[in-house]
This record gives sequence, C-alpha cells and structure tokens, in this order.
Amino acid sequence: MALEHVAHGQTRLVMPGVAPDPRGVVLGRFCLLVFPSLEGVVSWLRVYSHEASLDELTAGLEIVRVRTPLMSREMILKIPAVSSYAADRAARVARLVGGAIYTGTAKHFVKYRDDRSPYGYDAVDIGALPAGVELMVHDDDFTQAYAREGTLPLEKLLFRLSLRRSPGTIRLSAEQRSDLYLAVARGLGDGVIRYLWRNKVDATIGLCAPRPPTGGLERAGATEYLLLRVRDLPERILGLCLGTPGIDVFVPAGANVCVAAGWSHPVELSAVASVLPEDSFHLFWPDDRVDVIPGPLELSRLADVTRIDLGVETAKAPASFGTRAPDTIGVELRLAPAVGAVRRVIATMIPTAQAAHFKRLVFALPPASLRGLRAAATDRGILLVAPTGIDVVPLGTLLAAQAPGILVPLGLEIVPRVSPEVLAAALDHGSGTLTVFTGEGPPFQIADSALAPLERRAIARLETDKVEVRDVAIAAAGEPTVVNDGLGRFALWGFPEPDQKALGSGG
Repeated sequence: MALEHVAHGQTRLVMPGVAPDPRGVVLGRFCLLVFPSLEGVVSWLRVYSHEASLDELTAGLEIVRVRTPLMSREMILKIPAVSSYAADRAARVARLVGGAIYTGTAKHFVKYRDDRSPYGYDAVDIGALPAGVELMVHDDDFTQAYAREGTLPLEKLLFRLSLRRSPGTIRLSAEQRSDLYLAVARGLGDGVIRYLWRNKVDATIGLCAPRPPTGGLERAGATEYLLLRVRDLPERILGLCLGTPGIDVFVPAGANVCVAAGWSHPVELSAVASVLPEDSFHLFWPDDRVDVIPGPLELSRLADVTRIDLGVETAKAPASFGTRAPDTIGVELRLAPAVGAVRRVIATMIPTAQAAHFKRLVFALPPASLRGLRAAATDRGILLVAPTGIDVVPLGTLLAAQAPGILVPLGLEIVPRVSPEVLAAALDHGSGTLTVFTGEGPPFQIADSALAPLERRAIARLETDKVEVRDVAIAAAGEPTVVNDGLGRFALWGFPEPDQKALGSGG
C-alpha cells in the first residue's frame, strides 16, 4: 500500500481518525511508537524523560506486547498526541533509538510526518482488519497488522529496571549534599545519632517499615531501619557514611523518591512523578530493590530524640542531688554565651554574703517596686523574682528565663539549644517549679509556692506594749456670752477689740 503526501491546507483525508492541527500537520488522538524489543521502549523513555516531562503523556500512555501474523513479537508504546510539538519530539527520539512512529485514533495508524512530507501522510486505500488483528500501521512500502498479547504498566517497568552505576568515584557537589537521606540499620542508630549530633548536622529521623512496591520484585527479610534526612552534610562525614556497612546514602530524585548515591535510574524519575504515588516514599537500591515507605513521610528532629542527662539538686538539701548513669548517646547541658536578643531580667540570686546589703536596700526601694517582688531564702542564697522586671535591685546574679520557669544568668544560655519541652523533660521540670542555673555548681529547683511577697519578708516582728484607755472629761471655764454689735461703716476693716469691762458687767 502506498502513502500520499499531505499538502499544506489539505483538509480532506482518506485515513480515518486523523485531521490537520493548527499547524497543518496530520495528527490523530494517539501516536504509536513501534520497537523490535522492550529495550527500545526503555531507551525511548530514558532519552525522552531527560529532555521533557512524561507527566503530560502518562494519562494515556500504554506499553503493549504485540504479535505479527508471522508470529514475531514487537513492543508498541502508545502515547496521547497532545500536540504536534510533543509528537515531533517523540518521533525524533524514536528514530534515534531505532523505532518508528505512527499516528491515528482507533485501529488504523499512518506514518507520522518526516522530512519527505512535512505535513504528514494519508493512506490511499483503507480496508477491513483481518480476523484476530487489533491494530494496523501504514508505512511507505508496507502495511503491518498486530494482535495484542498483553500490556506492561509503566510503574511496574520503572520498579523492575536496574540502576546503573555512575562512572568514576562517588563525588557529590555541595548542592547535592545540601539534602540527602541515610538508611541506617537499627543496631547503628545510637552511634550515628550521637556522631551527627556532636558534629552539629541538621537532621530529622524516623523509623521506617518498608514494603516492596506493587508489581515490584518480592524479597525476603525486609526489616525496619532508621531513615534520616540530613542537610548540608560535610564531605568528610559523607565519606564515612559511604564506607560504613549498614549505612546507605540516597540522593533525592523527586519529591517522594530517592536513588542510591553513585547510581542512577535509566529513566529520569522526576519526569514521571505522576506515576509514583504521592502518599508514599520510594527508595531505589542498587541490588534491584525498591522500598516503598507508607506516607506522607513523617520525621522528627534529631535534637528531640537525643537523650540529655543532667544532675539537679534541691535548694534545701544540696547533698541529695544525683545523676543518672550516662547513656550511650547522652549529651550534657552546659551554659554558653547567648546568641540573639538580650532577654529581660526577671530574677536575681543574691549570695548569703550580700544579705546585709540587701536588707539596707529594702529601705530605699519605692513602694511600687517593693510590692512587685517575691523572695525566698535558701541555703544557696536569696532568690528574688519579679515577673515585671527586677532592674531596681543591683545585687547578685541577674537571671533571665530561657524557658518558662527555667532561669539562667543574663548573657548566657543552655546548650545544646533544644526545644523547651525537651529541656523541661531532661531537668524533670514541671509547672509550679523554678529551675535556677547560677553558673556555679549544678542548678537547683524550688517550688514557686515557696516565694512570698518581699514586703512580708522584709518586716520583722515587733514587740508592742498594751496601754490603759481612760475617759477624760474637760470642764468648761464658764458660761458662754454672745454680744451683738453693729458693723459700722467700715465693716471690712475688721471688728474692734471687745471691751473686757463691758463683757464682765454684761448680763
């Protein structure tokens, strides 16, 4: 059967299911890419995925095993013809890897355009399909019929493809080391956590129970392991991880997929994101192994799973404090110069040697400041607390709150800088308790109810005498006398002095 060249602007075609697109190129709903074997399909996917995304094609993409009337077998990759631009790229890649491309809609497909016919081809004579034939392609010198034998899902093909080792030694750039994943055997977990924490590596961690993907290769003995996401991993630590049995390093290849470092998947996995379920996380291992971790992936901060040991003493019994046995990954807390904004002073710890100075200072405090202060006398000194500020007391060690109820000297902070919840758990700190770091010796704890208003603490009990109350009557000097005199002309000049003789003779 011969084909005819389609002219520019031609609209009437014999081939069913095809029509010119806005560019004038003859195009059906689908394109068929025919390859002698599955290797051609993989090669096409490999080249195309590195040039463009396959997500726009996966909705109608189908890999079909077909059989010719002579019982030879071939592979057909059926993709939607979203545009002639995408079809041009698919045609170029197919011809590069030894395949052929056709376009059509249902059962008849005609050769896609090439340099000899820029607008495509039209078939001269279209007949009925023979019995048992489902597809027929029309080329320059032949017509080939195919019977369908089966299909191969794209996701199944992706999970069965073996990784290829990258040439040369494993060297990752700083950009690649900015986000990596580590799969760590549970037996090595404590040591790896301690090592990363001490080297200040930003990491999150989770316990994973992987399963093989649907349609993937089944394997026996799949066990749980720790999955760590590390950021900005130093190159020297990366070398140690790569050389340690039980630690596997993975490089992200998409939002929810990683490939073992030093290896690459034949297909660009970021170009087939729609095939990989969003509710799971995929790890591709070198030994044809794929782990699917049910998602979404939830990891916790490494700082929150690092155990912190610290001895705490009580204020009333300094000899009763004790420390727990050191843990294999325990990190001790200590005070270090603070980084960031200066915190507001809310307390001060006055040594016992300065108690006399503090008593004299109480007489100079204004009433408003005195009413806002609370104090407690302990064997470590006098603890003075004022939530609104204590700047008026220039004695002792000024304290600021690093966390609710946890007081540290001004200008210092507790390191490692863990969250307030983790810090409170390490100190056995709860509500209604104050934990005080003084910079000298271990911290101590005191109940908040032990603090009393300073104005009550400052006034000592005074001894008073009782007196007898008597009823005293004051006798009058004589009978009162009222005199009415005229005001005169100059009343505002005052009244004249009364005549004592006249008063005495009045009656």
